[in-house]
Amino acid sequence: MIEIEQIVINGLSTAGEFAGVLKLGPGLQIISGGNHYGKSLTATTIAWCLAVEPMFGISDNQPICFPEAARERVDFGDGTQHPVITSRGGLFIKHDDGRRLQLWRAIKGDTTVIDILEISVSGKVTTSRLNTRFETMQDPTGGMQFFLFEWMGWPREKVSTFRGESSIYLENLAPLFYIDQAEGWTNIQALQISRYGQQKIAETAVEYLLGAKESIEQRFALQQSEQRDQSLRDEAHSISDRVRGTLLRFGWDITWSGSGTVPSIVKRWSGLSLSEVLLKEADADISRSLRFNIERTEKLRLSLTKGDLDQGSSAPAITSQAAIDLKMRRNELSKQLHILRLQRENAEQLTFAIQHKLKSAGDLLRYKKSHVGRLDVVECPTCHRDLDAETFSLQQQTEKSVEAHVQALDRDRILMVDNLNALTRSMITTTAELAIVDDQLNTAESALRVVTESTSPAREQMAKLAIDLSAAEREYQRLQDMAREIESLQLQINTWVESVGLSRIPVGSETDLRSRIERFSATLFEYLCALGHMALKSSHPGQFYLDSQYTPYLDGRRLRSLGSASDQARLVAAYTLALAVTAEEIGGYHPGFVVLDEPLQQNPDSQHRELFVRFLLAGLPTATGIQVIIFTNLNDAEVKHLQEHGREVHESLGDHFLQPISHSSAEGPL
Repeated sequence: MIEIEQIVINGLSTAGEFAGVLKLGPGLQIISGGNHYGKSLTATTIAWCLAVEPMFGISDNQPICFPEAARERVDFGDGTQHPVITSRGGLFIKHDDGRRLQLWRAIKGDTTVIDILEISVSGKVTTSRLNTRFETMQDPTGGMQFFLFEWMGWPREKVSTFRGESSIYLENLAPLFYIDQAEGWTNIQALQISRYGQQKIAETAVEYLLGAKESIEQRFALQQSEQRDQSLRDEAHSISDRVRGTLLRFGWDITWSGSGTVPSIVKRWSGLSLSEVLLKEADADISRSLRFNIERTEKLRLSLTKGDLDQGSSAPAITSQAAIDLKMRRNELSKQLHILRLQRENAEQLTFAIQHKLKSAGDLLRYKKSHVGRLDVVECPTCHRDLDAETFSLQQQTEKSVEAHVQALDRDRILMVDNLNALTRSMITTTAELAIVDDQLNTAESALRVVTESTSPAREQMAKLAIDLSAAEREYQRLQDMAREIESLQLQINTWVESVGLSRIPVGSETDLRSRIERFSATLFEYLCALGHMALKSSHPGQFYLDSQYTPYLDGRRLRSLGSASDQARLVAAYTLALAVTAEEIGGYHPGFVVLDEPLQQNPDSQHRELFVRFLLAGLPTATGIQVIIFTNLNDAEVKHLQEHGREVHESLGDHFLQPISHSSAEGPL
């Protein structure tokens, strides 16, 4: 863990150089000053030098979280506004093993980089310049957070996003140890970032600070597995659609579903291949058709080149009959396709009518139950008579009968949708068959013309054989194309099934998360009572616990909704301090300091101010190694009382934190 030794702001204005220095010690550090002194300016410097400004809801590297005194115009107490030329903030921190770090970042200047001075235990100084936000966790040589996590000895953990994965950034953890004056007191982790799309980041941040590394890794593995499972289901749906569409184009309507769980899809797709399903449901055997076509092609080729001609058969009669049969088949398919189109149009109209009736009946049922709705035209859902909306609830139909009618309409809608899908598939297969028949008819008509124009029976036979051979070769090519497409689809299916075998759902092992949360919950309850939360003032306040999202509950109700409005600030303070103390006790990944900016602004009454001072004296354990930095405005009596009991209070020595260099002492204005 670390502690903050010094906070510095310096720069150059048109009136000359200026600076403000705040030196801090270990344990409880109270900074007391009046309004407009610069307490929040100093607190913001901590967040700025740690490069966690995205938690304020601003863009990366934008210093607008600072007041104007540090970036635009500075007032040294003489009432004159001096334009700022350059300025920067500095944060001096000390590791508990003796190493030190200085972080210097421009406030007005190049805010995209941060200058770092590493000071070893032996005094060796190493300087570096790193990117504050660009690939801050991904770049091992130029990323500021990558360096800081390594310097702190913290693990770089992953969390799932809705599109992949992300690192746990310092700005995800900061809302649990840095409470901002403007928004930090509105809720627990009020400054937590949601725009990164990280799943369950609030819970993960608590677990990380408590050191529950194994639990975070298990959650990440499980989330990644679930995302992989969803990706596999989506891919299975896509493959299924391609299979159905391709086979419908060939004239086959088979069942090849991509619905269900991944194991059920694997079981179905591994049980039968596409060729086996085609043979089973459509009686289509492409391999057999190819063999038959090859044999027929060879026979035709031999008959044409070497065989004897059949003088007894009439080529014109056979060719003519073949053309007539194909024409009849084409007419049948055209009529069938026309009927299917009419049926589909009627089904679409009927489906639309059912959906309209279903919506109207649902609105009427709601109106009958609760009189919710504004209905200009009311139609009885059962007999379809026009009704008066004012008297509909007095009609003989009971709510149960109307609800039953609504359910019946919904069943009709589902049946019509299924019917529409079946008609669409039939139209596709019929169109595919019609295209094949058209091609065969064109070939037959061409053959008939050639045979008819032949001058002798022998030439008629040869012409017919040549055309039959050409048609057989085209059919062979068509069958080969079909076989290749089916083989490609089967390869996609096999690849998908194999990829499932590589995706295993991780089995979670037992972790110590529960014991860590129980320690945290007990400490939180203690601090809430010490701070005087109104909901816990009775001798038997009820059952206190943290839910799965680590939100405090009391007897089944969120603690945030109990007590007075000012109790919200006490809840946030207790939560933040309890988390820090628990993390220090159990060896978590907490930075070791807590920043509370203006905790008393929500508790201006004397009773709660007294409770807060009492908490600083007795409620906050003095044996803990946590550094608690509180920026507030105490009166003289409170300051004296705290100092008499050994609490360190830094009082303002002037009207403003930032002062000209010539007027600043070596120790700074505090």
